[in-house]
Amino acid sequence: MKLPKGIDLMPSGKYKATASIGSGNTRKRKSKSFTTVSDAKVWLLEMNADMHSGTTYVGDDAKITDAYNEWVATFVTSKVSPATEKGYYFTGKILAKYCEGWLVKTLDRRHCQKLFNQLIADNYTKNTIKKIKVHVGKYCRSLVTEGVIKRNPMQEIDIRGARLGKDANQKFISISQYKQLLQALKQRPISQMTPYTMVILVILCTGMRVSEAIDLRQDDLDEIKLTLRVDSSYSRTVHGSKAPKTKNSYRTIPIPKFLLQRLREWRFEQNRLLMLNGHRNHEQHLFITKFGNVPDASSVNYYVQKLEHTICQIPVGQTTSTHSLRHTYASYLLSREGGNQSLQYVANVLGDTQAMVQEVYAHLMPEEKASQANVVRDALEVI
Repeated sequence: MKLPKGIDLMPSGKYKATASIGSGNTRKRKSKSFTTVSDAKVWLLEMNADMHSGTTYVGDDAKITDAYNEWVATFVTSKVSPATEKGYYFTGKILAKYCEGWLVKTLDRRHCQKLFNQLIADNYTKNTIKKIKVHVGKYCRSLVTEGVIKRNPMQEIDIRGARLGKDANQKFISISQYKQLLQALKQRPISQMTPYTMVILVILCTGMRVSEAIDLRQDDLDEIKLTLRVDSSYSRTVHGSKAPKTKNSYRTIPIPKFLLQRLREWRFEQNRLLMLNGHRNHEQHLFITKFGNVPDASSVNYYVQKLEHTICQIPVGQTTSTHSLRHTYASYLLSREGGNQSLQYVANVLGDTQAMVQEVYAHLMPEEKASQANVVRDALEVI
């Protein structure tokens, strides 16, 4: 029997089909063995269809780790924010850890699902896994576009079961604890304040992100209108100022009179400390360390946890973070004690959208839950 072109009989009795895909520098040969001639013919037809659809399989012999990092360097680096770029490279490290030895041509939905199953089993948070899924998904789509693979193996990857981040209750301190922190920092002598505790005081009074608070300048303070302006934030990635997180982040926040007074006192104290240590505040930061640097966000977080432990008696291991103060401030404004502020007003102060406030912040803190439960009980009693 004469075999069709591209199909040869092997000594083992199987039929080897060989397809030539592409032309010139992009030409690539692919072969596969089959038990029957008809199966080999079907495969050759599929390969020819791939050639006409633009799939060349060129580059599918590369290691997934090398190919991904090259893609990031070509299509991501310098085209996104430094923080986003850092996230893509983090995904590269994940691929290097879990996909060592994988080739691009071995990528299929089964392999990808196994990768994400392992990430879930290794207790990565759902938010982290979501970001990795986005990065790998974009990379795989580009492989399809470039004709390296035929289908996107990341379609319908299931990440259910991934561990959520902090429980909602861990992102807040109670209203009474919030008051304790605020009162303690209001009353603490200015000589005992540090750039870190001053940043914390500002966050307690404004709900700013820590990156926004540490990048405040003296001209952001309007002493007449009693406001603080947010038009930049500090990036640890580039070690300097950058634009705020979103367009909504550009805003002006009202502050209480006591905070204005504290900031005035702090300005003199800070200048005194800088002079003692031979530094100048050339960029007129509101908060700067005795070494002439803006406060580090991780150090601010350390002081938040220390204050929660010493002032609020929150056990070590149960303290929250700097960002939790922002959450608590927002929930306080939405509570009855905070004036039942509207979602739109809170969104404007936080620099978020109203939908984000509704989703993230508009749930009750411990005392408010108990208070409203009593209101419901009393209302039912009088029916």
